[in-house]
Amino acid sequence: MNSKISLILTIVTSLLCGLPGFFSAVIGFFIAGFGLLADRAQLKLDTNLDKASVIWTGLGGLCLGVVLIVIPVVIWFWSRRR
Repeated sequence: MNSKISLILTIVTSLLCGLPGFFSAVIGFFIAGFGLLADRAQLKLDTNLDKASVIWTGLGGLCLGVVLIVIPVVIWFWSRRR
């Protein structure tokens, strides 16, 4: 693969996957952390989520963020190996 194409591909995947993944991981970490610290449910916006639902929602966001962060790393590693 051409080095210019691999650089462009890495930058595009970093912007489209890595950046949203980072924000998803950080927000998921905070939601799960606040859910663990709370003695009762705290997300009372329009839902009645219990403590376990808040924690699992945060962990889901954290896992999704990690997967989205790994995609640009894999693309970069794959393009460098060729």
